[in-house]
Amino acid sequence: MTVVLFGATRDLAKGEKEMKVMDAKVINTKYGLEMYFDNIKSVDIKEIHSPTIRNPFYEVLIGVEFLLMKEQKYFNKMKNYFWISMSTDFQTITIKETVTENLFALKNDEEREATRELLGEWLIKTQSFKNAITELINQQDLSETERFLKNLLYLNSDDIKNAFIEQYN
Repeated sequence: MTVVLFGATRDLAKGEKEMKVMDAKVINTKYGLEMYFDNIKSVDIKEIHSPTIRNPFYEVLIGVEFLLMKEQKYFNKMKNYFWISMSTDFQTITIKETVTENLFALKNDEEREATRELLGEWLIKTQSFKNAITELINQQDLSETERFLKNLLYLNSDDIKNAFIEQYN
């Protein structure tokens, strides 16, 4: 995986220029370059599930927006999804693929591992991820589910790297 820093300048009061850097990640796939940016609208929470008898886990469906650059010149804006599933004791984490618009779909093993690394080393640390979770916490009075959401804010790279990835059925 490649780290790329994108920047833009802004004027300061004294006429000086300051570089404002935006953190981004790039994954090279057989379909093109997937470029992920940490901006406020690049991550959203689509669904949240509390434990039930049939599914005894907390789950959150996370959407991640990215640009796909094909043939070094064509850009498509895309949003794909994955689930983070956590046991009721908040100790076991699983990443689950979605049936459609799957962040891991159509990727070989190396690309899938780069995507997992992207989630663990970058995405969970971004301001866009933290804002999406915090916004959901602030919108609802969720009791135990709120504890789950707050635990998502404290995920670390090893949590994601060691998480089992379940493919959809």
